[in-house]
Amino acid sequence: MSVRFVSAAALTVAAVVGTTLVPLSAHAAPVASSKPLTIELGTPAPSGPLTRGGASETFTFTVKNSADKAVDFQPWMVGDTDGASPIAASHLIFDVQPVNAPATDEFVGQQDAGAQGFFYPAEKGRNAPFSVPAKGELSWKVSVGLGKNYPSNNGNLKLLADDLAENTQRQNDDTLVFEASPKISTGPASMTLETDENAPIKPGTTGNVDIVHQLKGGVTFDSDLRTTLEVVEEPGSAGKIPELVIEELGEDGRYTKVKKFAGEEKWQPADIRKSYVMHRTRLRVSVIDFKGIQKPVKLTLQATTSLTEGNIHPFLGAQGRITVAPERGTAPSGKPTATPSPTATPSPTASASPSPTATPSGTPSASATTSAAAVANDPVTTTGALASTGSSSSTWYAAITAAVLIAAGGALTALRLRRR
Repeated sequence: MSVRFVSAAALTVAAVVGTTLVPLSAHAAPVASSKPLTIELGTPAPSGPLTRGGASETFTFTVKNSADKAVDFQPWMVGDTDGASPIAASHLIFDVQPVNAPATDEFVGQQDAGAQGFFYPAEKGRNAPFSVPAKGELSWKVSVGLGKNYPSNNGNLKLLADDLAENTQRQNDDTLVFEASPKISTGPASMTLETDENAPIKPGTTGNVDIVHQLKGGVTFDSDLRTTLEVVEEPGSAGKIPELVIEELGEDGRYTKVKKFAGEEKWQPADIRKSYVMHRTRLRVSVIDFKGIQKPVKLTLQATTSLTEGNIHPFLGAQGRITVAPERGTAPSGKPTATPSPTATPSPTASASPSPTATPSGTPSASATTSAAAVANDPVTTTGALASTGSSSSTWYAAITAAVLIAAGGALTALRLRRR
């Protein structure tokens, strides 16, 4: 899985039509070699790249049982991409036909910033496993294609086959990579939250917070991006969070108040235009009331970003810290920091396509890009981005009661990927 896929899985646990899905972390890396089942994937045909909305490619999916008794098997496939955009269930064309197996149905579901799918005995329902006979095997023909809306800035699609019953040992041949056509220069998206916790906000002063987005590769997003910023309570903290006012610098060089989510310490700056390559959102933070603040208070800010259309689950995130201090008191010392978060952790939701948990009290302003004159001399840092895209992880999604699959659409050629 890519870094993006992993981080997005940590953001939300979703339930899809009776199928319980859990984060990647719930599934261990490769299972022990003592497992009785093995998966073999045939070479996809016809050869050649897939195109968005074009013909599918078909391969054989076989599971073999080395045990002297029947073993449960819940086939599960997970999709990943080397591009910048999250993928959705609508991005994948998926069909499964039994060859040496009971009648089979398939399901493609949405999970966080990706899509997965599974197939199951048609007469038993989605949560039921297949039974692989002792010293026997089951096989299917699986067809995969790309939907018309497969993201423009996504290229190759990786498809992993696994077993939700966890009775299958990992093999070199359980992963396929499909190449997309037209071939594009893909690259990750990154996000950094630049703050200075060592420059405290005092009465009559403000603090600066910059949210920096950067995109590598030759193709931009298909939709605008939406970012939310919130104060994260520190574990064990009993102090009251100071009431903040956040303003955003617009193209006209003026600051305007950012709309706040009702009842939450959460704000939504202006959307970022989909054509961006580098975008800096400059925010100014002030405190309404310093009453009760007797010593410096550190606040953790968390920013998450999603697309405004399609799969709107957050796929980028970062954290930084600011300090609120009284007029008199000891200010923190040290060097300024720009601290992205290793994980972004909004509250879990049971929605397959999550939306913000609260509605802003007013409609946020239209897309505003920081004026070139205002930020021409500002440094741009992209280090430590929480979610940069690309295939680079050995952990995989696990589900408790059902199996899952992949969603993606584009143009691809199936190649074998040997996982070391």
